[in-house]
Amino acid sequence: MAVIVATVGLGWLFAAVAAAASSSGDAPLGAVSGVALSLAGAQIAWIAFGVLGVLEVTGEYSHGSIGPTFSADPRRWPTLLTKVAVLAFVVLITGGVSVLTAFILGQAALGGAALSLTDDGVVRVLVATTVYLAGLGLIGQALGWLLRSTAGAVAALFGLVFLLPGLGQLLPSSWGPDVVRWLPAQAGQAAQSLVPGEGDLAPVTGLVVFLMWVLLALVAAAVATSRRDA
Repeated sequence: MAVIVATVGLGWLFAAVAAAASSSGDAPLGAVSGVALSLAGAQIAWIAFGVLGVLEVTGEYSHGSIGPTFSADPRRWPTLLTKVAVLAFVVLITGGVSVLTAFILGQAALGGAALSLTDDGVVRVLVATTVYLAGLGLIGQALGWLLRSTAGAVAALFGLVFLLPGLGQLLPSSWGPDVVRWLPAQAGQAAQSLVPGEGDLAPVTGLVVFLMWVLLALVAAAVATSRRDA
């Protein structure tokens, strides 16, 4: 519930402030910025769902309950698959409600500059944002399986989403941007763009690339978990 309130509340607040600035002539508001503003609170949800994915796994390790869990099913991969399905379901529902509500209320705050669900690209952005939230949760879960440490997995998640793209900017300009745009966070954010930025992946391509990163993380987690002691 807190994630929904934060996502919706921040989106509405940013949209309302931008609408006030636009009406005074200080900052003209376009369609692209209007959508981004109403979904600005989703960045809080990125963190929340990613950490939730980590804790769903590392919580069992910290409490010692993972041993009995694996003893009940020595194959282990069904346990991973069940946790993936539960987390994906919860985040898709919760994230979807948050994103849709944030968009509706945010656009209401924008007044005459508002977009509707029928406008070109809007539904795609909302779906991509929801999928990105679920994907980050699953990447967090995969990191939990791989590292088996809450602090380590959360740090790795933050590094992957926030630090790695920044470090990528230090690469040579001749090929650095070509590397950065294929990173999971950049690909996922490209999928959420109403209009792709210069040098970004196309939205559909970005979504596919991001989902491939999610799948890679989960496969790595499944392989690592099946080959080592609980």
